[in-house]
Amino acid sequence: MNLKKLSFCVVVFFNAALTYGASVEKAEMFNEHGLNGDAKRELIDVIFSGAEVSVKAEALYFLGSIAFEEKRVSTALGAWKTLVAKYPTSSRAKLVKDKIAELAEIVGESTDEALNNAVAQSYLLHADFWSKDKDSIFRIDSSWIPNVEAAVKWYDKVIEEFPKSVAAERAYKGKLRALIGWKESGRHGSSHGVKGDFDKYIPQLLSAFSSYEKEFPKAGSLQAFRYQIAQIYWNNKDWVLTRQWLNKIIEVSGETESFYKDLAKRRLKKIEY
Repeated sequence: MNLKKLSFCVVVFFNAALTYGASVEKAEMFNEHGLNGDAKRELIDVIFSGAEVSVKAEALYFLGSIAFEEKRVSTALGAWKTLVAKYPTSSRAKLVKDKIAELAEIVGESTDEALNNAVAQSYLLHADFWSKDKDSIFRIDSSWIPNVEAAVKWYDKVIEEFPKSVAAERAYKGKLRALIGWKESGRHGSSHGVKGDFDKYIPQLLSAFSSYEKEFPKAGSLQAFRYQIAQIYWNNKDWVLTRQWLNKIIEVSGETESFYKDLAKRRLKKIEY
């Protein structure tokens, strides 16, 4: 084999090594195991390789997602803007195109664009020194705003726009927790969700759980939420429904021993109080 052919083969082999299966998948595994630095290097290699357009678009999208997870919002938006500019017809570009302005509006007040002007940077440092006690993040007064409804709106948006995705499962769990509710700290703290208004929120909670169970029948958190619902009925002295939900936990567990199966059996020994 002559030198020219050998060089061509090396280039082909190198580009093949940076395909979707070899590199973006590897970056995903790095990310899953908390090795974000390695994941980002892998994705940057893909972006500057001879990979297909769809693969580069996937890498840019993922690179922005990692930056967003790290709360480096300007960097994330930069990656997604590059994605839209370079690969406007890709599925990933279509996914973020209409959301970039919204993301910048929501979180932009707490982020800074990178500056390449040293003089302007020095002026800003002087100004920041004299105003160092100012708030860097805007405060939002949520008095009299229905917190649960506001949260549910955004959880539902994820569920509707990204059905059966990892994000949708996370949204279901967040929605269920919001509907179960909480009590604010302090002597005069308000109660929200079922903890604040049982009759109003219990039908919403049951409906949300039913949808979650249908969409994610093998979700690992289903038993935990079943027990929370049983506990809600127990706290409201509805012994019949308490037993129904506890028995459902045992039934679903089958022959397998588990924490919630054992817990349900123990609670069933003493219901009324």
